[in-house]
Amino acid sequence: MDTIDLYTAIEQMKRISDAEGTFSMKFRKHNRKTSEGGDLVTLKAARLRKKTSDEEIKNSSYKLFFVDTETGQAANCWQILIMEFNGMKTVV
Repeated sequence: MDTIDLYTAIEQMKRISDAEGTFSMKFRKHNRKTSEGGDLVTLKAARLRKKTSDEEIKNSSYKLFFVDTETGQAANCWQILIMEFNGMKTVV
């Protein structure tokens, strides 16, 4: 499996989203309040949405805000927990 730097992947996600395209990604869930998670989430067609400020949502600078275009559901994940982008394994 090919690899891609995580921050390069995020930049590509931004370009794809700006062009109204979609991308696939896999990430691990994690809840800081309960320290639970670990489940792998697979999205076939995601698009980034507007990021919020750290004042609105704590640590938002470290999160990726997106929409699952197949369901219309808006969500976010920790950037560091993104495992794959368009079939490539992310590395830091």
